[in-house]
Amino acid sequence: MRGRASHWALTLLCTVLGVLVCLDSSAESAVPLSLQVRLLARLGPYDRNFKRRAGSVVNVLVVRRKGDEESAFEQASLLRVFAELHDIGGLPVHVSEADFNDVESLAKRCRMDRIALLYLTHGLEADTPRLATVLANGDILTVGTSARHAENGAVVGFALEEARPRLVINLPRARAQNVDFRAELLALARLIQ
Repeated sequence: MRGRASHWALTLLCTVLGVLVCLDSSAESAVPLSLQVRLLARLGPYDRNFKRRAGSVVNVLVVRRKGDEESAFEQASLLRVFAELHDIGGLPVHVSEADFNDVESLAKRCRMDRIALLYLTHGLEADTPRLATVLANGDILTVGTSARHAENGAVVGFALEEARPRLVINLPRARAQNVDFRAELLALARLIQ
């Protein structure tokens, strides 16, 4: 009898913890990474400066926070999805990966490698404001896997709103990084002014 009561107590505890975790994670539900990349692949024609920024090939850098399992998972997932992608805005794609060390080193690599699209994963939200400052007046599209990235200074983030994926666009950051989205796209996004 005692073993059975312990089993039910443990089951109840696991259920309660599961509900709490789900409630916590639903506060910022994630748009599937494969869908994020498909949406990004369609952004090219909606950015007036995209082809000039990219040149003959779209250089993409996917950055993770070293030691963060969720960040590593997102990076690996994004790399797999990008490997299946033929083009972004009609241009071939070259994808590379990096561990985040510091903002200055990352910005330097972006300039040296002519990165057109910088993809930030989980765990880099707190570093995004400083990165945005360092990348100001550059020519780069910064994208984060969550809306918090855009709220903190990336140009684009993703959110689930009413169970639908939605772009979150930070307009001041877009202007500072020479990203010029067409009105048709802006009308579909949640804008940070």
